[in-house]
Amino acid sequence: MRLTMRLFFFLLILFSTSSLKAQTPFPQHQSKSNQSAQSQRQINDKLARNFFNNKEYDKAADLYQQLYVDYRYYYYFSQYIECLIFLERFDEAEKDLKSFIKNDNTTNKWRSNVSLAYVLFRDNEKDKSDKILKKLINELPADKNVFIQVANEMRAKDFNEFAIMLYDRGSGISSMDYKFFMEKALAYQSMMDFGKATENYLLQLEEKPDDYEVVKSRMSYMLRYNVDDSVIDDMRFALLKKAQENRDNENFAELLVWFALQMKDYEIALDQEIALDRRFDDREYDVIYLAKIARDNEQYDIAIRAYDYLIKKSTEGVYYEDAVVGMTEVQYQKVESSLYEGSKTEFYSEFEKRIEKECTELGVSDKTIPILIIRAEILASRLNEIEKSIEILNDALPLNISRLNKAKIKMKLADIYLFKEEVWEATLLYSQVDKSMKEEPIGHEVRFKNAQLRYYIGEFDWALSVLNILKSATSKLIANDAMTLSLVISDNLEYDTIALQRLAKADFYIYQKRYELANQMLDSINVYNPNEVSMPYLLMRKAHIAMENNDYEIADSLYKRVYQGYADSYMADDALMKDAILLEKTLDKKEEALECYAKLIDEYASSVYVAQARNAYRRIRN
Repeated sequence: MRLTMRLFFFLLILFSTSSLKAQTPFPQHQSKSNQSAQSQRQINDKLARNFFNNKEYDKAADLYQQLYVDYRYYYYFSQYIECLIFLERFDEAEKDLKSFIKNDNTTNKWRSNVSLAYVLFRDNEKDKSDKILKKLINELPADKNVFIQVANEMRAKDFNEFAIMLYDRGSGISSMDYKFFMEKALAYQSMMDFGKATENYLLQLEEKPDDYEVVKSRMSYMLRYNVDDSVIDDMRFALLKKAQENRDNENFAELLVWFALQMKDYEIALDQEIALDRRFDDREYDVIYLAKIARDNEQYDIAIRAYDYLIKKSTEGVYYEDAVVGMTEVQYQKVESSLYEGSKTEFYSEFEKRIEKECTELGVSDKTIPILIIRAEILASRLNEIEKSIEILNDALPLNISRLNKAKIKMKLADIYLFKEEVWEATLLYSQVDKSMKEEPIGHEVRFKNAQLRYYIGEFDWALSVLNILKSATSKLIANDAMTLSLVISDNLEYDTIALQRLAKADFYIYQKRYELANQMLDSINVYNPNEVSMPYLLMRKAHIAMENNDYEIADSLYKRVYQGYADSYMADDALMKDAILLEKTLDKKEEALECYAKLIDEYASSVYVAQARNAYRRIRN
């Protein structure tokens, strides 16, 4: 009996152990099986993608269909449908989509409705397609994530109008508490409706002011689509409308300033900056900054208005001195650019006295050195008081001013010594500045001036060696001037040195503002040494003299002779730009100016003036 019981318990334990072993999986063996299945899935997935990318849609369709059957992954089903659409097997795609929609209860059901609408649309059944989308918009459950997914599917299928309808419905559902402004803006952007896109970006900004940088970035991206200025027009209208309707919204005003600066529409930018300063009393720096930008872009009247606002606002303001100095500089630039209407001699006389008064009131310091230099230049070159100009510059040198301003004073002294034909005194001062400021931008400028001096006195090889190095200067203006003078010298050296000597002499007379002598010298080249090499430069110099003498019609005809008669000359783009500015701003011939800007943009694409011409063209047309 005891033996029988022992045998029973032994068999029971043996059976239980065997049973446990039979029910316990074998991890190592099962892992290999899973790895094999996963590996096969990856192979088929990659193969299907390759077929799809290579436009072998029939083979891709078979693989994606099998992958979906095996793994029930929605991506495989949607890719399978895509293949059927490319193969134009619309009936098959419609049938499979309807079957899927009937049996699915996830978000994919709604997304598949969009795919079904797309299949019908591609199969020229637009009415049915629209009906499905409208029904979908009305029946979609009030879930933000579902709305976003379905709308994304619509946008991917280019159903942007229906996506906007869906966003509109969603924004009206209070439980979702979401307005979809950013999403709507992107949809409108895809439809190339940049006005509506801008409106929705601004609505987003109104609701969430912290999104300012995001909105600005999106609007900046929209500007890339601007080809015929329609984008700019739509965006400008929407921005202006919103800013005017919400005058107390600082974000809208700042965005309008940013947009205006992108478009180089400095007038609108200044209007907004002044309005902001009047409202918040903290925008003086921005007004000064805008004035400098306008001045650098030769929008002198706008810069003057900006400085004038700050000067009149308060003599105790932080930027009062900057405004006084800036106003003086820009008014002088305007006169020197030959855009001044009236007697220049009278202007210079009164202007010099004004600067003297400003320097007395503000003191001579690093801030006022720029206008002190202007005063010295006027005394020497316009009022024939050379010794007085030298005196006031020498008096400023010992003052506690920056190294840069000391260099600027020395450079202006050198200019004046050259003006009075003390050549070696001038070159000595230029060399001092060059040595002390070698790696600074002023170092490049003074090197060019020294090379120009050598050109004036006939040391052409010396001048050419320096100019050839300066052609790669960091400053575009210096590099361009160096390139032009280098070509004048090198071309004429090879062709006619007598003509070159006379050109150099004429240029020196122009520098000294002895225009009658300069014209006589240039006319002598025209009589005795006329050639294709020297003529474009000769005409440009005569045009410069005509501009200085306010003979604008003559200047216009001379510029035209350059770019019409010597279109292949390196002076042609310069002549076009100068004539365009003359026609636009002085002769008030906007249409002719437009033609010049367009010609420059189209025919001289590598010119340094192209960007400036494009902005001017847009400004006039707008």
